[in-house]
Amino acid sequence: MTNHPIKRTIVLMALYIVIFFMLREWLLPIVDLTNTGHLNLFLLFVAICLLTNIVHLNGWISAVIKFAYILWFLMYVYTGTKVFSIESVLTLSSDIQNSWSALMQKDWNGVENSFRSILFFILLWMTIYLIHYWVTVKHTIIHFLLVTIIFLVLLDTFSEYNAKFAIIRVMFLGLLLLGTLHANRLFETNAVERKGIKYIAVLVPLAVMLIASTVFAYAMPKKGPMVTLPKSLSTLMDQQGKGSSAIGKIGYVEDDKKLGGPFKMDARVVFNAKADSNQYWRIETKDIYTSKGWERKKGDVYVEAFNQNENIPLTIKPGSKIDQTTAEIEMEKDFKFIMQTYGLMNVSNVEPGVSFYREIDGEKIRSLKDEEEIALEAYTISYSSPKYSLKALKKTSTKDLKKLSKDYNTYLQLPKTLPKRVKRLSKDITKDEKSLYGKANAIVDYFKYNNYVYSRDKVAIPGKNDDYVDQFLFDTKMGYCDNFSSSMVVMLRSIGIPARWVKGFSEGEEVQNVEGEQKEFVITNNNAHSWVEAYLPGIGWMSFEPTIGFEGFDNVLDDVKNQQQPTPINPKKEDKEEKQKQQKAEKKKEEKTKEEKQKQEKDKKQAQKEKANEPVMSKKSTMVMATIIGALLVLTLILVLFRRKWIPKAIIALYRMKKPENISIDHAYHQLLKQLDHAGLKKGNGQTLQDYANYVDERLSTTHMSKITSLYEQRIYSNNYTQLDWLEIKESWEYLINRTSG
Repeated sequence: MTNHPIKRTIVLMALYIVIFFMLREWLLPIVDLTNTGHLNLFLLFVAICLLTNIVHLNGWISAVIKFAYILWFLMYVYTGTKVFSIESVLTLSSDIQNSWSALMQKDWNGVENSFRSILFFILLWMTIYLIHYWVTVKHTIIHFLLVTIIFLVLLDTFSEYNAKFAIIRVMFLGLLLLGTLHANRLFETNAVERKGIKYIAVLVPLAVMLIASTVFAYAMPKKGPMVTLPKSLSTLMDQQGKGSSAIGKIGYVEDDKKLGGPFKMDARVVFNAKADSNQYWRIETKDIYTSKGWERKKGDVYVEAFNQNENIPLTIKPGSKIDQTTAEIEMEKDFKFIMQTYGLMNVSNVEPGVSFYREIDGEKIRSLKDEEEIALEAYTISYSSPKYSLKALKKTSTKDLKKLSKDYNTYLQLPKTLPKRVKRLSKDITKDEKSLYGKANAIVDYFKYNNYVYSRDKVAIPGKNDDYVDQFLFDTKMGYCDNFSSSMVVMLRSIGIPARWVKGFSEGEEVQNVEGEQKEFVITNNNAHSWVEAYLPGIGWMSFEPTIGFEGFDNVLDDVKNQQQPTPINPKKEDKEEKQKQQKAEKKKEEKTKEEKQKQEKDKKQAQKEKANEPVMSKKSTMVMATIIGALLVLTLILVLFRRKWIPKAIIALYRMKKPENISIDHAYHQLLKQLDHAGLKKGNGQTLQDYANYVDERLSTTHMSKITSLYEQRIYSNNYTQLDWLEIKESWEYLINRTSG
């Protein structure tokens, strides 16, 4: 590049600044499409790797710095505890051990995110090392540029990522980089002294030409696509891993096309909230049941835009303004949508320029800035929880359902393949209830008192000919929130009550309750939840909680008991009947209480049993496993990073193990050429072997290459390879191989 250390460092730094921005174009879509987050921390690692190459830091010191950063990142992002504490080390070690076990069992879904990050960091590290080799030894970056362009084109074609401007930026940066490296090669080939003025003379015209061509290309009109491209890769990937017995991990995901299967807990924090009371945190609703899961209605997505502090047009209206309060949200995960409370009124305290839109069908509220979806770090929501009159609820009637407009037919949709016994069961459960509210609660109670079990482990996945709801209602009777909520929606629809499936988070854990202040709640992936909203004519949309073990919604005002009762015609008879009714109700209540206590004890024992059966290793064995894996990773990296040191010695050792008469001079000579090429002594096109030998001897200040080449040329057309042939060149050959180690 240049022999002057300062000039060489300046040129290398300029090249690495361009490379940094090219690597950023790789990280942007990866972080965006995988919801990874922490882009700045990944970019900081890239900067550290490039900087250690620029200053020629000792390999061992450089490796220690990078490993320390990776370890800090993993503990900071994934453990949720104090960095470098015993607890964080044990958590990380456990994740690595569990992920390794999952890899051995080919359970890709079981690999922890922390372990995936380790692999990603290693890949990033090796990529930067390879780029450093291309820039400093080969003086070309064409391979990296081509791969980057192909990567962005594929993402733009097969994913939701818009790489239009990214491709333009990469083309500009890549061509500028190629021009700079080509100038370096010209300077080196022609022995031209590299001064700043010479670089300016070459690069300024190149930059002007690139800027002009980029602006021209962007301004020119573009023809539309000739064909309709395939669906995004995410659509294809949705079909991978579904329906298998692999254990998933709890948490909010947008894809619900195939429900079912066991999952394991994940206590990582999603967001923190300060509110007056615990809340269900609503995200979106879905309306199309497919017999395997839930989908959005196909076609265009209609939205309604609004700004911060403006009223939000939701289908569930807020309660009284007198009860209006606020909740402060601090996000830990990069979600590009808003957490909603029931009775949401507006969003405030966000950065300037942020606006919002509500998807009319699913009611998800997304945040925008400069026409791009963004993840907000913090915001405040105002809300007033809706309250429903029990008296009005009891007046809801099936007759009113006939008056509903066709707009509600979407919420009555059921697949034609739904088994008839689901509808028969729904009718049988609700036949004694007159009000729609009573029918909905009858379904909720049915799950509580008919031997249904909440479980996250022994949950079936519907087969090709199975219906998800039917399988749960009649065959397994075991599942988690998705099973209970999906079943209730389908059952309500089967008896003509509009209903929709709701996703979000349950209340979370209360961590602080200071008198006179708002309560603080921590919501983790473990709180990911689904429930039901039913439409009752005259009332509107109302939420229901069918899942066993969840408290549900406190949103009904009991205004029936306060109403004046009519004077009975036969007081004694009425008193007697009322007394019998009270006794019967008390007896039923006692039975329910007893059953609930028994069930709680059973669930507690089951949880203890599951915990005992979990394959948790002792702290000591976990640390041992983590140490072994860490040592293997370190060893692998060392072998890769220092391969120029050990590969030549390994080659010599292999040849020494062979008998001299079994060694081919032809093979040995070509092995030497290959090693010299790796060391930067590349044979030119059209260059004779003798000219190349003289070039090598001149660069290495020796005569060994000429000696070997002369013997090789003398014998190349002869098959008389004797023991003497190898012994004559052995010493020179080993000397040159050793010199390639640097």
